Amino acid sequence: MIMAGTAALAMTACAAASRAPAPRTPAALLARAIERAGGEDALTSARALAWSGDAVVHAGGRTVRIAGDWAVQPPDTAVVATYDVTRGPATTRALVVAAPRGWIVSGDRFQPMPASMLANERDEFYLYDVMRLVPLRAPGVTLTPVAPDSLGQAGFRAEQPGRPPVEVYVDADGRLAHLRTRVQDPSGGAPQRQDVWLAGTLEAGGVRWFREMRLTMNGAPYFGLTLRSLRVLPRVDDRRLSGPP
Repeated sequence: MIMAGTAALAMTACAAASRAPAPRTPAALLARAIERAGGEDALTSARALAWSGDAVVHAGGRTVRIAGDWAVQPPDTAVVATYDVTRGPATTRALVVAAPRGWIVSGDRFQPMPASMLANERDEFYLYDVMRLVPLRAPGVTLTPVAPDSLGQAGFRAEQPGRPPVEVYVDADGRLAHLRTRVQDPSGGAPQRQDVWLAGTLEAGGVRWFREMRLTMNGAPYFGLTLRSLRVLPRVDDRRLSGPP
């Protein structure tokens, strides 16, 4: 009877193990996220993305609503032209990153970006490379497990030389939903903890991109963006990337 009971327990344990979910390894989470974002081929071809959108910036005790166009070739190239909606398109300024250089451009006037601000923007635009997901399969990138985030979403940490570590979380359907990292303070202070929350979907060129992005800095609201349109490009082609004429 003892042996029979032991055998029954062993069979029950084996059955339970067969019903248990497969281990959610970093590689498995990444593969599922790539599939849900359109697949490796589409994401690899999407070297650059451009969109129009509306955003809210929380800074210095103020809330500013802006609108404009983003053209991003991650990790180190971007042209973002926006204006304060209360003042109109005539006030448009462009933030131009062509690492290791960067400028703030008003009309034909190029103002070099302060070093601390450029460091912050490079950290921020690197996150779009993480959102493309396929660069996380490159040699030199290390993926390690992390505990679930505050919503119970599974994730992993992605690390590569010269870049801030990023914790990457996916929702129950496997879609990229949350990033956590530390970015350089644009004012030159200590690095700041940043969370990026993604929602919704816009699709172009086979890529399923986010529709809404919400950023918090040290837990406080910092930036919110809603996309109106999306394009996939082979590269960002803008004369301002060459710097002052």
